[in-house]
Amino acid sequence: MFERWRTFELTAETFRQTIAAIGESLQKIGVSEREAETARQLLEHIYSLQLSLRPEVHVKVYLQKHFGDISVRMETIGKAYNPLQLLSEWNEDDPDYQRTIVLKSQKEMLSYTHSNGKNIVTIKVHEAGNKQIRYTLFAMFMGILAGALIQEMLSSDFITMLNKNIISSLRTMFLNSLNMMIAPVVFFSIISGLTSISNASDIGRIGGKLVGTYMCTTIIATTLSIIIGLFMFHGGVPQMGTVSGGGERVSISLLDMLVNVVPENLVAPIVNRDMLQIIFVSVLFGITINMLGEKAQLLKNFIETMNTFCLRVITLLAQFIPLIAFLSMMALMFTVGTDSLLLLGRVLLGQFIGAIAMLGVYAAVMILMGKISPMPFLRKIGSFVPVAISMGSSTAAMPFTMRFCTEKMGVSPRLSSFSIPLGATVNMDGGCFYFSIQAILLAKMYGLEMTPAFIGALFVTVVALSIGAPGVPGGSFVCLTSIIVSFGLPVEASAIVLGIDPLTSMFRTTINTIGDIAVTTALSQNENMLDKATYMHTEHAA
Repeated sequence: MFERWRTFELTAETFRQTIAAIGESLQKIGVSEREAETARQLLEHIYSLQLSLRPEVHVKVYLQKHFGDISVRMETIGKAYNPLQLLSEWNEDDPDYQRTIVLKSQKEMLSYTHSNGKNIVTIKVHEAGNKQIRYTLFAMFMGILAGALIQEMLSSDFITMLNKNIISSLRTMFLNSLNMMIAPVVFFSIISGLTSISNASDIGRIGGKLVGTYMCTTIIATTLSIIIGLFMFHGGVPQMGTVSGGGERVSISLLDMLVNVVPENLVAPIVNRDMLQIIFVSVLFGITINMLGEKAQLLKNFIETMNTFCLRVITLLAQFIPLIAFLSMMALMFTVGTDSLLLLGRVLLGQFIGAIAMLGVYAAVMILMGKISPMPFLRKIGSFVPVAISMGSSTAAMPFTMRFCTEKMGVSPRLSSFSIPLGATVNMDGGCFYFSIQAILLAKMYGLEMTPAFIGALFVTVVALSIGAPGVPGGSFVCLTSIIVSFGLPVEASAIVLGIDPLTSMFRTTINTIGDIAVTTALSQNENMLDKATYMHTEHAA
């Protein structure tokens, strides 16, 4: 609902005093000085425009708040006339052309409607940056509550029908719509980022730093995950069987992984949604376009347009995140029983400890690599967590990660459009904890000894799979299955932890995306591509 804070009346006699009072009132309710000054200028220009059209005009001004958004509403009684419509009709010969330029430059902040005999112009002064986060958190809470109530009140058959036919279908439609856009977003954003960095040596240097840093955090995450796994399950665990040694072992080849980065045609990467191949093609095209120089200017403009278009589609889809969060939490309550959570609680606790530990690692990366305080990062990152939880996939969360880096962390779009897609593919720190902790649990349940040979093999396997794991929902579970099979465990052993996979996916996606944000921000500062004012600014809920 709207909350009106103050009402003013604009007249020619008290115009200056009233405009000043409105500016002061806006700052008192949480608007920045810059936003208040912009609102004051727009009020002045719109009122002057109305006055030139109707000298007898009488304007009422309302200051309004709506879920953190702050706006100024101007009302005049009379027949419909839209002063904003005139903006497209004025030209350089008009005496008020300069005023028109100001209004045009802020056109996205302005809207007009005629209702109940009133002409209403609304100026959007301040938009709450954490508004959707609050919606998402509220939706998650309501989903948990609704899921618990439905479990208590309705039959299991109805719950199964609801989960399968409605909740799962809607969530699948949303994820499919995101997956539909992932390939073009990665393709155009990487090329756009590379073409904006025209120096080939800069591309090589930045890419080398990115991959090197991601590899370092992956090795640290794998080491920590094995230590945590061994600690969490150092005592006895329920025995499910023994390893006969006859299981089919999976060979994980880093050479094959590198060879398969190069696609055999341009269609295969998109059809197979192979992110490493898409990144390879994008980098190849981006470097080639830079080599063509001015000859490729039209192509550069097309790529910029397509990049903007793809991100705008993602922004539109993002409006449905609270609904998906609600459905995801409800489904979680249906599929994960209390008994399962208690039995496998140590797995979740281990991943939670890992998430806290990695925050410390990422803070160290920002200090050592970026030479910048990690405190703004630590304060802001909490607002991104609900988005990561709702997506359950690093790839699906990627467009929102890019936007968060640019809008909240102050990272140059030139860097985030290259770094985040790369990180969403090769930086799977959350997957390291997921693989190691659950592999150790299952290995002990089937009687495997925690020998140095086992730990060493697990380390190499986890590092390799964390780089090549598909960043889509369910991709990590497939990789976990391949790990346990490679150690001779039966495939059905993975079903033991399948019940809590929705919860573990939240942890691993959160760690993955936070790592991408931290490394990108640190590198941005290292390369003098960080807007420090944006990074240091912490927005409080109005």
